[in-house]
Amino acid sequence: MSVHGHGSPHILRRQVVLGALAAALFFALPWTWLEHWEGDAVDFRLRLRGVRTDATPVVLIGVDDSSFTIAERAPGEAAREPLLAAMGGNWPWDRRVFAAVVQKLAESGARAVVFDFVFARETPGDAEFAAALAKAGRPVVLAKQYTQAETLEGERSVSLLEPQERFVRAQPWVRTGYANIWPDDDGVVRTARPALAAGELLGDPAAGGSRDPSLALAVAQTVGAVQPPGEAGLIDFRGPAGVFPMVPVENLFLPDRWAGAVIDRGRLFKDRIVLVGPWSEVRFKDYHATPFGRMTGAELQANLIASLLGRGLLKSVPGAAIPAAVLLAAVLAGWICLRATRVRVQLAGLGVALLAWLALAQIALVTAGWLVPVAAPVGALLAAGAVGVGVRYAGEQRERRRLRSLLSSYVSEKVADIIVHQPESLAASFQGERRPVTVLFSDLRGFTRLTEERPPESLVAQLNEYLRAMVDCILAEDGTVEKYIGDAILAVWGDTHTHGEAEDAGKAVAAALAMEAALARLNREWAGRPDRVQLRMGIGLHQGIVTVGNLGHPRRMEFGVLGDAVNTASRLEGATKYLGAALLAGEPVARLAAARYRFLPVGRLRVAGRAGSMEVFAPFDPAGMPAPAWIAGYGQALAQLQAGAFAAAAEAFRVLPRDEPRLQALLDFQTQRAAALAANPPASWDGVLHLEEK
Repeated sequence: MSVHGHGSPHILRRQVVLGALAAALFFALPWTWLEHWEGDAVDFRLRLRGVRTDATPVVLIGVDDSSFTIAERAPGEAAREPLLAAMGGNWPWDRRVFAAVVQKLAESGARAVVFDFVFARETPGDAEFAAALAKAGRPVVLAKQYTQAETLEGERSVSLLEPQERFVRAQPWVRTGYANIWPDDDGVVRTARPALAAGELLGDPAAGGSRDPSLALAVAQTVGAVQPPGEAGLIDFRGPAGVFPMVPVENLFLPDRWAGAVIDRGRLFKDRIVLVGPWSEVRFKDYHATPFGRMTGAELQANLIASLLGRGLLKSVPGAAIPAAVLLAAVLAGWICLRATRVRVQLAGLGVALLAWLALAQIALVTAGWLVPVAAPVGALLAAGAVGVGVRYAGEQRERRRLRSLLSSYVSEKVADIIVHQPESLAASFQGERRPVTVLFSDLRGFTRLTEERPPESLVAQLNEYLRAMVDCILAEDGTVEKYIGDAILAVWGDTHTHGEAEDAGKAVAAALAMEAALARLNREWAGRPDRVQLRMGIGLHQGIVTVGNLGHPRRMEFGVLGDAVNTASRLEGATKYLGAALLAGEPVARLAAARYRFLPVGRLRVAGRAGSMEVFAPFDPAGMPAPAWIAGYGQALAQLQAGAFAAAAEAFRVLPRDEPRLQALLDFQTQRAAALAANPPASWDGVLHLEEK
């Protein structure tokens, strides 16, 4: 049975459509938190893409913490190479160090040399550095930097810190570019401006004059790459920190490092762009948050250079496409929710749509460098889907409550639950299947006589009180009341659902003990009432494989169980009339529920309709309680009876204390049985008690 919603289809459709439109309108607005969410999504997608595996065009030379202490760590080398000594002390260094760097890189065949330092102040060695630039014979790009300031009155100004004029005019192959890279609003560096004018930093692009190239764009133009557009875009990061090769600057002047496997006498730099930049966080504090974690400003410049020399910055879809994508996602979610008639189908459809959108966005990023929006469309999809699912779910719950209330008047609560919540499982059960179950069969003693002696009104009223109390005990232990047979009750654990065979058996025993206690309470309440009589009950419990299915005529069907376990439970209930125990359980029940309850062995019993004999037990206490002192004596007496020592068994049973009211009748039966066998010993004895009556 399936539930197809609630109310008018037009009302449902209107609610879903309005929800989809509201979601589209909300997520089409330019929320700041939504922009941050989109930034986080970009970060995750870049990390998911992983490291770009194409050839790395940039090598880094870092001025690291080790560079400032090389003279102390290698005094012998510093004595032979004065430039190593010049690296110690304060910053800025004698520029003869960088002059030597330019010379070595030029001799190594570097494609271009880039300095992520602004050489603005005059320092020793400037003349040598200018001469080295003039002799380089290959492109050199020097950094400059914009600085912004604001007065107390709120006036903003922009100034440009540039390298010394003599460095820039050394030769035409020396160019400059601004090294600024500004973080996004959430503090993460993703966006870069390849070119800008000073006025743009003040919010007035028209007043800024011509646009200057960034350091990375100047490098790309210098090495002959096609000039990228000057619009801002997202850096196509190649990977996390360390993806570009980096060597400390002092290694260029240490003979063993220069000739080592890494630098290989300068071959590391041949035909590559070599970027010299700050690396020490302590001295330069040039570290930034990126989609791949923290990295130095020099690594940011390397990623930007690689982006411009590759397929360019990551391309975002036009601004007008985002509201269209949001509307498309919301409409798609609404369509899925209207087409699907079950909440699970809706959720599956929304999940497929979500994964498809995310996959499309990732494919576009990896293959073409396009950033398809994720945050706003996904938000609209989920919000519109939540409205549709909520409307459908509320309808299903109302319909299920109505249907369950109706069904529970005709079938057991458990069957009603299965019909409403697990129709597929119920359909399989209706067709018939074999399952291990625990069966409880209870019946009142002398009820037929009572129907003849008592007024029908009081009899029916008392019987309903009794049945209500008994059924409450069964339902409290999650059992299914299969049917009433007059005053008899057939209950089953494991037919429509199961907690496992052992748990089912334990619950059945718990229900039987609760029924016994409930009847004792009722009898106390009925005592002294002329319209009520004292009732006695027997309960049989058995476990086994039965057939579960829908039985009967096509016009009058009944869900039930068939099998030996049902018949045996009924026979055990009948045996309670003779054995003196109100509760009897077959060996499978005693074995499965032994962890929860203590069972008193009654003996071997052969009942009508069964070919063989069976061990029968009487449950009487939770297993965790201390064992009564007479238990050992009872076991010895039963063993003597089974062995044929009838007189000894009769005496052993007789002297046992009768301090457990529930078991007095059983002890009396065992005593009388052993005494009768002692008086008339059978010709052959197998220890089996034969009960031919049902």
